Amino acid sequence: MKYTDVRGLELTVNNAKALSAYNKSIAANAEYRISAAKYMERAVVEDPNFTMAYCVLGYYMMAAEAMAPEGAARTYLEEAEATNLEQVTPRERASVAALRAWVEGRQDDATVIWEKILDEHPLDLLTMQLLHYRCFWLGKKESIRDSVSRYFGHWDPSMPNYSNVLGMYCFGLNENDDSARGLEYGRRAIDLNKDDLWAVHAVSHVLNDRGEQHAGISFLKQFDTTWSDRNAIREHLWWHEALLWWELGDFDKTLELYDHHFAKNITPFYLDVQNSASMLWRLESVGVDVGDRWMQISDAAIKRIDYRYLPWTDVHVAMTLGRTGKQNELDGLLVLIQDDKVKVRNARMYAALETNSAVCRAISSYCNGDYSAALESLLAVRSDNFRPLGASNVQRDVIAMMAGIAALKAREFATARAVFAQRLEAKPSNQMTWLFYADAAQGCGDHDAADRARAKAKTVQGLRV
Repeated sequence: MKYTDVRGLELTVNNAKALSAYNKSIAANAEYRISAAKYMERAVVEDPNFTMAYCVLGYYMMAAEAMAPEGAARTYLEEAEATNLEQVTPRERASVAALRAWVEGRQDDATVIWEKILDEHPLDLLTMQLLHYRCFWLGKKESIRDSVSRYFGHWDPSMPNYSNVLGMYCFGLNENDDSARGLEYGRRAIDLNKDDLWAVHAVSHVLNDRGEQHAGISFLKQFDTTWSDRNAIREHLWWHEALLWWELGDFDKTLELYDHHFAKNITPFYLDVQNSASMLWRLESVGVDVGDRWMQISDAAIKRIDYRYLPWTDVHVAMTLGRTGKQNELDGLLVLIQDDKVKVRNARMYAALETNSAVCRAISSYCNGDYSAALESLLAVRSDNFRPLGASNVQRDVIAMMAGIAALKAREFATARAVFAQRLEAKPSNQMTWLFYADAAQGCGDHDAADRARAKAKTVQGLRV
């Protein structure tokens, strides 16, 4: 039988109960609610031949980036393919084909299929989200924005989940250096739906990138009591708040949020490793003693070595292995990345692995005190802000900071000065960057510039000097 979902998209499903569960799942997923998978599981109970329900469950498994996610996803893929694909719509068949491409590691092929689906069906919210997020992790800067901009004109405020589209557009605009328009769309999204956590997340990115730390903290405080039924984005939003406090130099507050919120229960889940390692690295980079917290991440990081789906996660695994002295494991990770590089034929994936390899080698050198080697590796791939690694501008900023501090430690003061000058253009409100810049200028023999930078640091609210 043919039904339509809440946005008018045709679905091949046998009864209204299965359709209702499907609609609830898509809505819950759009708001990062932990009930999304349960609703979709209910849909296949109500209709064991529901092709798209199996396909979406496979999507959910892959998107979770759990340990060996393709195992569970492949089971759902096979269930979807075991239904009568000849009787479903072309959109549904294409969705199953995209899932197969993703499960087989052909992420670029999956994105092409999703783009074609959206060309024909611009109101397919889930496909838009999948394309948006994959482009984010694949480092496709313009496509993060254009995954929405191509189809935005088909949407209007009367449609279900319009806020989610606005939130994605906010994020994409900000990643392409259009924070003013991004903030406009993000605010509109939240005015329509305060439960839209991707919009909340997107606005927090805008405020951080604009150096508006106090505004970002006040903004996030509006929502932190509503996160109890959400998935891992909850911990990531706590990470964002901690990052704002770090930017202000309040390291006690940063550690409080680390210990009591986003790193309270560290698992091998990719965001747990990313959130915790990146924050510890930032804290140590400004002289904070983080105690034994690196060891608390160690087991989770080691478990991720053989389950590498995102270069950005590899970077944080390398940080953890380097900081805990597990050089054998770190060397093993570097070999695996190099092996992957030899195998790939896709130019974009090769660039991602090349950047991944260079940054992980830099981390190894840095942790072993060879700052010159670390800097050399980072400078070789620093073009476009290390974008082939995927993730966001603010997430990759930790690598830029690493390059600047490595340059200081290697006494490459001119390079350090250039790195921190670039960061000050983006975030003149960050006191630590002014102090690093002052050290670099001093090393270059420019004592007047160093004095001006230190004086500027004293005017920036945050770290006491």
